[in-house]
Amino acid sequence: MHDKFLTLVKVLDEYEIPIHGLKEGIHNYEYEIGSGFFEHFENPDLPGGDIVLDLTLKKGPQFIELDFHISGTLRLICDRCLELFDYELEVTEKMFLRFGDRFEELDDNVIVIPREESRINIAQYIYEFAALSIPYKKVHPEADKNNPGCDPVMLKKLNELKVEKSNLKIDTIDPRWDKLKNLN
Repeated sequence: MHDKFLTLVKVLDEYEIPIHGLKEGIHNYEYEIGSGFFEHFENPDLPGGDIVLDLTLKKGPQFIELDFHISGTLRLICDRCLELFDYELEVTEKMFLRFGDRFEELDDNVIVIPREESRINIAQYIYEFAALSIPYKKVHPEADKNNPGCDPVMLKKLNELKVEKSNLKIDTIDPRWDKLKNLN
């Protein structure tokens, strides 16, 4: 457990930006982020990916503006066939860090950090922006017009197990519910 924590800290330390002594103005950073990054967040819906972050940091006297541009692919599990597939990702987000007396989240994109804070770690923000870009329904992209891109063996099995609506007896109502209708 201890080794896992030290590895997590080491990986996430790569995403710390020293802000104490950073001159006012615009600073650019680029990060290449692989599957090892995503493994540390232990989210089964996001097992990995290969993305690039272009970060523009604008430091002012009372604030820091962070412009995130994330592009690349995420490895996702298809909801239909349960196979992994690559999901193309293109995300642009903006965050504002204001200097204040204590940590406080004012908004999803506005955070107050103590004036004496010497570093900011952007790892959690990177992860959240990537995770929030995942579509609600995750399925393989279509290979061509008549091929959904999913595992054909799994699709065949799903079609075999498919229940037709005509075979369902929805018209009959359980007689126990009839007694409840008389309670009004």
